Amino acid sequence: MSINDDLKRRRIELNLTMAEVANKVGVSEATISRWESGDIANMRRDKIVLLAKALQVSPSFIMGLEDEPNTGHQLDNAYFSLAKNAQDEGIDPDDLMMALNMIRILKKKGKDSE
Repeated sequence: MSINDDLKRRRIELNLTMAEVANKVGVSEATISRWESGDIANMRRDKIVLLAKALQVSPSFIMGLEDEPNTGHQLDNAYFSLAKNAQDEGIDPDDLMMALNMIRILKKKGKDSE
């Protein structure tokens, strides 16, 4: 399954319409449709965080870096606040994602050594 299929599946799981997601993300319903159909392959960085919040998944899932949406433990507002503050401060979202992935690796490494 491709990321665009995953986006659509997740929206449907949450019983959200394209219009509702579009409103939460600040784009048109047509843009949501094009993301879900794969017509738009690249998403603006500022929209990744908003779409992740709307679909209650991680930005890593939106970017195709995670196979599962991690819906069991919904992301809290603190994570999104951190991402927004980093963006406002001019921190590159790719750098922020790299730091997050490094934390995950270190956390996994710690569990493996126990």
